[in-house]
Amino acid sequence: MLRFVGTLFLIFAFSALHAQTKDALKHMAKARELVKKQDFESALEELDAALEEDRTFVDAYLFKADIFNRFEQADSALSQYQMARKYDFPYYLDYFQGRQLYSMKRYEESIPFLETYLQHPRANARYKDEIENMIASANFAMEAIKHEIAYNPKNLGSEVNSSELEYFPSISANARTLVFTHRKEKGEKQDEDFWFTSRDSSGAPWKSAQKLPGQLNTIGNEGAQSLSADGKIIFFAACQRPDGRGSCDIYASFLMPNGAWSKAVNLGPAINSVLWESQPSIAPDGRTLYFVRGKSGDDPNMDIYYSELEGRRWSKAKKIPGNVNTPFQETSPYIHFDNEHLYFSSNGHPGMGDLDFFVSERSADGSWGEPENLGHPINTAYQEFSLIVAPDGRTGFFSSDALEEGLGKLDLYEFTLPFAAQARPIAYVEGKVIDKESRKALDAPLKFSDLDDSTKVVLGSSDKEGRFYAVLPASSDYGLSVARKSYLFYSHNFALAEQNREQALELLVELIPIKSGQKVILENIFFDFDSYNLNKRSDQELKEIFRFLSLNPELRIRLEGHTDNEGSATYNAKLSADRAKAVYDKLLEMGISKDRMEYKGFGSSAPLVPNDSDKNKARNRRTELHVL
Repeated sequence: MLRFVGTLFLIFAFSALHAQTKDALKHMAKARELVKKQDFESALEELDAALEEDRTFVDAYLFKADIFNRFEQADSALSQYQMARKYDFPYYLDYFQGRQLYSMKRYEESIPFLETYLQHPRANARYKDEIENMIASANFAMEAIKHEIAYNPKNLGSEVNSSELEYFPSISANARTLVFTHRKEKGEKQDEDFWFTSRDSSGAPWKSAQKLPGQLNTIGNEGAQSLSADGKIIFFAACQRPDGRGSCDIYASFLMPNGAWSKAVNLGPAINSVLWESQPSIAPDGRTLYFVRGKSGDDPNMDIYYSELEGRRWSKAKKIPGNVNTPFQETSPYIHFDNEHLYFSSNGHPGMGDLDFFVSERSADGSWGEPENLGHPINTAYQEFSLIVAPDGRTGFFSSDALEEGLGKLDLYEFTLPFAAQARPIAYVEGKVIDKESRKALDAPLKFSDLDDSTKVVLGSSDKEGRFYAVLPASSDYGLSVARKSYLFYSHNFALAEQNREQALELLVELIPIKSGQKVILENIFFDFDSYNLNKRSDQELKEIFRFLSLNPELRIRLEGHTDNEGSATYNAKLSADRAKAVYDKLLEMGISKDRMEYKGFGSSAPLVPNDSDKNKARNRRTELHVL
């Protein structure tokens, strides 16, 4: 916390308000030269000698305060400011003293000094934002201390933590694997490497940590990594490598079939620059990478950036839109598995004094909303960093060296987030795409749509072996659609409300080669009750049908409506025809030629199953796509 108070006096011009004796000025000059040589003890002796010559030498008090702050002797520094105030002191002493008190968590005392400096006609505009941020943070901290929240940090134990340093964790989508940075400081070889620990279930103890196998770890340093949701890619930062573009770059390593990790690959100029890039976090769909960029690891104006995977290339990185970045420092971003909550550390938003943990929610327009401070005592006057949140949305993991139960300099802990800061719990889906006739694996694009919110879409794809993996917020109904050239449109819906969060929902997607006469039920076309008005839950399905028809321009189709046996035959025939026409009209509006489409209603004349239960009647109420 006190690190930012040091050398305040040195950035202001020496401005004694009264003439000092020649001997006092000589001692001051000697002190300045000694500081340049890092001989602070002798410099303090020279400053004491200057003050013996002239007790009113205000600049000597201010210089001594700077030196004390270098060694985090806050009380001694404050006493020098108080001594200087006895004499004819410069206007900027209010800034120095207010900042000193703020750094010492004496928030209420700091505010009058900071406000007095801001009101002075010679106040430097360069420090205006910083001082206003300190005042806002001081007011926030006073309230936060009065309203402490429940906090239950738990050390992950000796199977994970050691007497060395453990930090920057990431976790898999099933919450069973934790990867982290392990730094060795003892012995001849001081090195940062990636280690991992696993457990049998989310409530079970963590097993003994081990170094990740393969070519990922090197004799150099690897740090600040992010594990992809499917556990197959690690994004991480490495510095001063031969293929690097700046001081630190972001790399990726891939899990090979033998369980080892591949040699790292630099992510290229779209992400990496001549500056310092670090602390990556990959979105659950694997298509958006968040990271920090600055002039160095100590840059006071570090910001969070993002890049999107477009085909096989990353887009040029940009600052994330919204209210997260400030003129100060934002670090260690973490995008949760729900893809809607971004956790990060910052000293640019009102907080407890230094880097605090914050969370921001994604807005409807894709930008990030006003950050919320996680509160006290989760946040303190010191630095909080490297927070991640488990798939359950409520369990946080972070590193700290400030808790009593620590085993080393930095240990990993877990705790329960305040309810207001929790993300949506997730479930995950895995499966395989195959040709239904040949049973061969297929690579294909997949689209998962939240049926209650058409803006929430997760794009995915199956690999060459047909395998796919998707992370989805739980407690929602989803539509899955697949449109692949030469294959019949695939439509399916499923619910994740009852899904076991630690076990994947397994799906087999069987794609049928297109032939005349084939039909597919459009499972995600919905109508309002007893109406032919298309429900908004149908929006994403309609887009995918349009894409399917665009991929296969030679097709002609008929949209066919069906009802159950409730009501008269005449009524049902009209309702089914009107519903089929509603889909026809929508596709026509989207750009599909009327020469390629027709529609027809069948009423209740072609049931799939007997109309002898509510469940069966629901199955019979359907819209089908018939290849002509």
